[in-house]
Order: sequence, then C-alpha cells, then structure tokens
Amino acid sequence: MKKISTAILMTICIWSCNQSPKPADNVSSSKVTDTKDFTLMADIVYGHDYGMAMTYDVYVPSHPNGAGIILINSGGWKSPYDTYKVVDNGKYRFTTDKEMLASDSWPILSPKKLVLNGYTVFEVRHGSEPKFEMPEIVSHVRRAVRFIVHRAKDYGVDADRIGLWGGSASGHLALLIGLSSELPLHNAKEQWERNTISISGIVVFAAPTDLQKFVTDNPKEIENRPVLRLNEEQYKKYSPVHYATKDDPPTLIMHGNTDEIVPLVQGKLMHKALERAGITSKFIEFEKTTHTPTLEQAAKGIEETLFWFNKYLKN
Repeated sequence: MKKISTAILMTICIWSCNQSPKPADNVSSSKVTDTKDFTLMADIVYGHDYGMAMTYDVYVPSHPNGAGIILINSGGWKSPYDTYKVVDNGKYRFTTDKEMLASDSWPILSPKKLVLNGYTVFEVRHGSEPKFEMPEIVSHVRRAVRFIVHRAKDYGVDADRIGLWGGSASGHLALLIGLSSELPLHNAKEQWERNTISISGIVVFAAPTDLQKFVTDNPKEIENRPVLRLNEEQYKKYSPVHYATKDDPPTLIMHGNTDEIVPLVQGKLMHKALERAGITSKFIEFEKTTHTPTLEQAAKGIEETLFWFNKYLKN
C-alpha cells in the first residue's frame, strides 16, 4: 500500500514542481491518508469559480485493477463535502450503509464495494445551488471529468477505462456529461481542455433525464430548487435524454417504481432514447422502491453496478 501511495505522490510532486503555477492545473492534495482498504487523496483542485477551489477526492484501492470510476457527489444539485467517508479516531474510513441511511444519503452509491474490488474512485464536488446555477454546475462537472481523464495515469488509472456513476441529481449529471463528452469546455485554453474524451460506461439510479417533463410533472421542484428555473432552450440543453447517439458508452439505468420524487418515467424515457440510438443499455426496474432505497435494495443496486463496470471497464 505504501509503495502505491508513494509512487502517486512522487508523480504529482514531479509534475507540480516543473509546471508554471496555474491554479486550475494544480494536482496537489491537502490530505493523504492510508487506511487498510484504500489510500485517500483529498481536496485535489480541478478548477476555481468565484475565487473558490473546486475539488475531488480519490480512493486508491489496496489492489487496483487499473480502471477508474467518477462518482459525482450531488444531491438536489448540492454537493456536500463528506458523504461517503468519515473521520474516526483521526483517520478516514468508509461511511457505513446504516450511517448513510440515517443521514438520508445514498447507500446505493457507497464507493466501498467498488474500491474493495480494485476500482479507483474519484469523488467529485461541484458548486452547489442556489449559489450556482445549472450552466455553472454542468460546467464544473464537465471540467472535473476532463481533468481526471487527463491526469488518470497519475493515479494508476487507464484513461480508456473510466466510468461515470451517480444517483438522482448525481445521475443526471453523470448521464449528461457521459452522453455529451464530445462537447468542449467553456473558454478552453489548454490542449487537455480541448481534447475529446471517451467514457467507457455509465451507471445511474433514479436520475432525472428530461428536465422539462420533470418540472411539469413536479411543479414544486421549481419552487424548491432555483437550479431548475430554466428557459425552454436550457431545459433541452441540460436534459440527457436529448444526447443519445450511437457512439455513446454502455449505460445501465436503475429506477424504483414507487419513486415519487423522480418518477419512473424519467428512467424509461432515457432507456428508450438509448435504444433508439443503438446504444448498449439495460433498464432495471426496482420493485416497491422509493427514491431512497432500503439497505437490501441498495445492496442489489451496487451488485448490478459492479457487474456492469466489470463487464465494460475491465480488460
């Protein structure tokens, strides 16, 4: 474990010391913690907005398989600092399923199982609503994904074996970025910002996919979430359902059939769009499952996620 983390740190140090000081290209980590299951590299800066650093954390497994999964930390388009890990006696550990369930979080998205199976997981944070609006949030995540793909080798990850993963708002962003990965970054200056990237697989749970229909069916969403107050053109621009093309990555969609927050139709619409485009995809309807799955349902979701990524991200 120490050899892995030391090599990563040396790579980052060598790169940082030989580059001009550009904040957006700073791949330093303010915290590096070794645990029995993973090395955590926290607060890696991928950009700035309004003078604030935008960061991600990396869980490097004890036995990496060379593939990476980007988990967008977003609930209601708000991005908390810690969801999947906690500090216990001065050291990081994974948040347990029960702890996440008690905090009304997403146990189905816990990185633990994937990390234990060798996947390097990147936990990305974006600027939260209402301070940041949808165009800015999408821009943050698009930049983070480009940045991670560009720096993949620094973490022992093959840039051609990276997947996107998320649930609810996180799933919306995973689909949107993954299905439109060819779109350039706004005001791109560096070559890596202009490069086209390739995503190898996408997995989502209970994701909004057609924002116009989402707010029409749920008028209170506009009242409760300023981020969803968009014009007609923006609803289309930021809806993943409009981006399915034949060259998109294999995509798994899971959705509970008693979800009243993000109705089941949202998942079905996305799956139909993927099918029409000829994309390898699968739709799994979870019986008697609300927007927040039980531990049993979450366990099923993570098993399906692991199976999908094992099929499309491993050599």
